Amino acid sequence: MLSGKYLIDEPEWEQVSSEAKDLVKKLLTYDSDKRISAHDALAHPWLKKMVKAEKVAKEVTIKTLKNLQNFRVSDQITSSFRLTTN
Repeated sequence: MLSGKYLIDEPEWEQVSSEAKDLVKKLLTYDSDKRISAHDALAHPWLKKMVKAEKVAKEVTIKTLKNLQNFRVSDQITSSFRLTTN
């Protein structure tokens, strides 16, 4: 990398999306005048997609945990009610 040359065709890169590879290439551009800026890197489509996916996954996880918590409370109330009516 010190000479500005690198391989992105190695087996480790086979599962990496073309958008992700595009960002890596832009970040590793040897000529600093041509290299992507931090601002532009943060606006890159791949990064935006990953942030959105992470946000959705987090929201789904939070909703699922709340639903489980509410179910547990509801189940406890139902169990308590059964005990008092028997």
